[in-house]
Amino acid sequence: MRNIIILLLIVFTGLSCSNNKKDSNSRNIKLNDTITTPSGLKYLFLKEGKGRKIEIGSKVKAYYDLYINDSDTIAETTSTEKDSIFEFIHGISPLIKGFTELNNYLVEGDEVIAILPDSLAYGEESNETLIYNPYIVKYVPEPKEMLTDTLYNIVSTENAKSAINYYEKVLNSNLKNNYHTDIDQMINLMKKLGKDSLHSESEYLADYFSKKTEDGFLSEYFISFKLSALEGQGEYENAIALIEPLAKEGNYKELWQKHLKRLKEKVDD
Repeated sequence: MRNIIILLLIVFTGLSCSNNKKDSNSRNIKLNDTITTPSGLKYLFLKEGKGRKIEIGSKVKAYYDLYINDSDTIAETTSTEKDSIFEFIHGISPLIKGFTELNNYLVEGDEVIAILPDSLAYGEESNETLIYNPYIVKYVPEPKEMLTDTLYNIVSTENAKSAINYYEKVLNSNLKNNYHTDIDQMINLMKKLGKDSLHSESEYLADYFSKKTEDGFLSEYFISFKLSALEGQGEYENAIALIEPLAKEGNYKELWQKHLKRLKEKVDD
């Protein structure tokens, strides 16, 4: 894999000397023929899939090996993940723009090599070109709506308790087939509530989700939103009481200790 970028660019140039750019919607695929998009993304098909097209709201399962610049060492691979799969919700999960653009053009079963210039990755200042070799789309289900959007509307027009009632209704009915209901997605809801300074509602929901999840790390993440909500309401003593146990034995003990010290200094002042 030495000088992988140079080698791949030679392949790209040699196999598409006419510089023919494919219409991403036509699926007029020629294996090993390069496609170059206006943004500078380059990719070629190793295998053409026949499955469902990736759409906004599709929860995609994919495999990839990632190289950076001309290194012959894998920088990142999904082979170390559970089931060797990377899972994301297209158009929703926060991913680099070149990766999102690439998936706009793919369907289940596609296998490609893709080169993302630094402008589509971590920015030109990073000087890092990303090479996915290969990138394989393993599974694409029907797209679903984000439950977080619905819950946010309920919170902002009614209250947090009504949002939780609807959440429970969805989980326990066929409505769950219409939504992404994973509890980790509720982090986005908490961020939006905090941004809009809906502190009382955020406190209520953060407490609920921190107890709902069985993941200890995720539970503490939700508790951090409850902490922010309490501080936003000026309830510093309650905030201290909330995190004192975590400062002793939490998964993020050092972080909680810093928060505890900061809060106690604020109370003393």
